[in-house]
Amino acid sequence: MAGKMLRVALIGCGRIAVKHIMAITKKNSGLLLCAVADRTSGAFDRLFDFCKLSGKTKDQIRNTVNTYTDYQQMLQNEKPDITSITAPSGLHYSMAKAAMLSGSHILLEKPMSMKTSQAKELFDLSEQKNRRIAMGHIFRYFPVVRNLQKDVAAGRFGKISHGSVIVRWGHDQAYYDQTAWRGTWKNDGGVLMNQCIHAIDLICWLMNGQATAANAMLGKRFHDMEAEDIALGILKLDNGALCQIEGTTNSPSRDHEASFYLLGEKGAFRMGIRRGKPYFDIRINGKKKNFEYVIKEIRSRGVSALRSLTNPHVAIYADLRDAVLNQKSPIADARSGMTSVESVLALYLSAKEKRQIEIPLATDFSSQEMSEYIFGE
Repeated sequence: MAGKMLRVALIGCGRIAVKHIMAITKKNSGLLLCAVADRTSGAFDRLFDFCKLSGKTKDQIRNTVNTYTDYQQMLQNEKPDITSITAPSGLHYSMAKAAMLSGSHILLEKPMSMKTSQAKELFDLSEQKNRRIAMGHIFRYFPVVRNLQKDVAAGRFGKISHGSVIVRWGHDQAYYDQTAWRGTWKNDGGVLMNQCIHAIDLICWLMNGQATAANAMLGKRFHDMEAEDIALGILKLDNGALCQIEGTTNSPSRDHEASFYLLGEKGAFRMGIRRGKPYFDIRINGKKKNFEYVIKEIRSRGVSALRSLTNPHVAIYADLRDAVLNQKSPIADARSGMTSVESVLALYLSAKEKRQIEIPLATDFSSQEMSEYIFGE
């Protein structure tokens, strides 16, 4: 089974699709790109031009990768082992459901859906159909992260006091103007749903807890769009720890930053990425443990793991392939997709209703229900 090639079909030819194709076509990936679907036929040429797959010409690529403007037809004709979905967020639910019903496993970019009931339905369907869903929660696949999570869960850092996450992922107005769905409540959401969701997923995972309550405030300060460009929030976890969240797209576009902090009785760590450069500082019982974790990472995943920042999707695909072949859960699985969506939607509902929101939500809620939210009130 280890040498079996899995056929992968991709839906959506936007910016993130490039990373997917480079990961799928990487040497010795054990994957075969069989088809690509996008509503706009011209998107294929732009995508393949940028990727330069294995040095082949566009015509050579077209001879080996089938293209479709109807993803349903692609699923019916190709019957892929894995369907990768990189379409606008508002389409994730319907596409993922169709792919699973056709028999495919899924690699789904965040967020899983824009509605709590839809996220739960996808999770339940994956269980019923025995299909794997790997979420595009890239931070779980960064170096050192998994070993930190295991040690927190094992009690090495002691009782957790709190954590924090900062996502300053600046975009100019042109980013939101380039396509009509960006920044809309129905199809995208704001900084919480788009830029922060996989950071929220990571900090809760690192803190070894599930969110049970949410408080948040939203603002729209620098951008002309429907949703928020600045959000501040607090999540309470089921282990009693608190988590502080700051997310904005108002910061300089050349100074992207995602940072994480955790404080426990016996230790603490800071880690993150800024301007494409990773950093971490791990201390336990007053002693710095950076070198220990680097060695642990090399022993568990190999030297190549330290280079995974360049394209974490390589690690996501490798993990999903292993999960499919060995009947186990991916590291960022369907449950992580469902719980992260509910956490974000709880933060939105808290801002809308100006009160603390308990998780799980008492009623179904979608980002589209924020369309009447008035900033500044």
